[in-house]
Amino acid sequence: MQQVKRKNPYLGLIIVVSTLTIIMFILLIAVGAFLFSGQFGLAQSGGGTIIRGRTPLNTVDPTEIDPALALASLGGVSEADVIIEAIRKGRPETALAALAYRPTLPDKESAGDFLLLGDAYQANNNPEKAVFCYQMAGLIGTLSPNLADTVRSDVFVEAAEKLMALNQPEWAKFYLDQAFVVAAKSPFLQGAHRRGVFERLQKDYTILYEKHGLAEARELARQSLNLSARPQSLAGNFEQLVILPQNSETIALPLSLQEAEAHRWSRAQELAALLVERGGNAPQSAKEALKEALLAEDAQKLPFYAQELSAAAQLSRKIDITLAQIEWLSTKYRIARGAFGLSLVPEWEAQAEQIRADLTKTYETLYALYADLIVALPELSRIDKATEERLRREILAGELGRYPNYPEEQRRKQLLEATNQLITTQPELGVFMGLGQVAGREMYRLISSE
Repeated sequence: MQQVKRKNPYLGLIIVVSTLTIIMFILLIAVGAFLFSGQFGLAQSGGGTIIRGRTPLNTVDPTEIDPALALASLGGVSEADVIIEAIRKGRPETALAALAYRPTLPDKESAGDFLLLGDAYQANNNPEKAVFCYQMAGLIGTLSPNLADTVRSDVFVEAAEKLMALNQPEWAKFYLDQAFVVAAKSPFLQGAHRRGVFERLQKDYTILYEKHGLAEARELARQSLNLSARPQSLAGNFEQLVILPQNSETIALPLSLQEAEAHRWSRAQELAALLVERGGNAPQSAKEALKEALLAEDAQKLPFYAQELSAAAQLSRKIDITLAQIEWLSTKYRIARGAFGLSLVPEWEAQAEQIRADLTKTYETLYALYADLIVALPELSRIDKATEERLRREILAGELGRYPNYPEEQRRKQLLEATNQLITTQPELGVFMGLGQVAGREMYRLISSE
């Protein structure tokens, strides 16, 4: 949940002191006592969709969400804490909803949460969703420009090993192959980490060959063994840098909007507590109170952001405001789709398609602002790299379902063009974007230029 710089320090202190204990009590009781029942070549373009319409957002089943736990984020608890607690307490659908509708979670955190969430689904005897979550972790590993290659290679290997355990050898090899590319070609890995990746690859490729009969894995196991004994020194004289900003500055809200947000927190806390106390049957009056608080906050928040955006002079400021708009619209869209596990604002449910359209338009604004930021860069090489970063971020947001109706075909073509430009002009980067086939599906994957 996006935090807010408080203009009134005393208000912030009062809010924190008066709500923290209540929130954490509700969170712990909710999850403990309440369950709501209801190999590698140049990039080439290809046809078909990447995820074929299946994203975390449209995979969420609202009837399986624990509303008392889900409401904790509307009551002031960070979404990251809700996700971890939901996973820990075996409420995977609640965690999936939080992941699907929280666009500002860092990619490293999202990938790790998807790996943990897959384990939770597996523990709940839902291997299909477990496989899906491991694939989402791998997708973030492939597309995110923000991950360090040390983290990226570990995500690939972790996802692959978990997929092997679920008898998904093709998918496992797909992610092991990408880890191999990173370990073999990335100039950003130190020798010790490179060796460790190859050692795990040797073990995993051997399993794919001996237990799953993938003949090509035998040679890759041999290569991994050789490379682990003599890891190449590819470290360049430069660090792995991300050109576009990874973090946004929080937007200071006026006092009236701070109070509206605090009021919503209180109403959400009260509703969550009643759901726990009454076994999921809170009185309508508590739901109405939260609905009115959300409507009042929305009536101030969106006009405020629009006014701030109109007045902003710097591109970085405009980007920060647009990200705040996306955060709030994503929350509205989650409410409109019942993804807190109960009906909160029927008016928004009736307007779900318009909220979705508003969210799409705001994402379009965000990536147009990134494009403007890139044009102002002083060096052509940085422009090329930043363009690829922007496209990867946009496609990842679309593939995760956070950016509805993103222009998939257009962006795919542009990304492959940007990749080929980087292969030509900056081959020292070593690892590039491309497309590959796995289990009859076309997927984004990492490639080398050789």
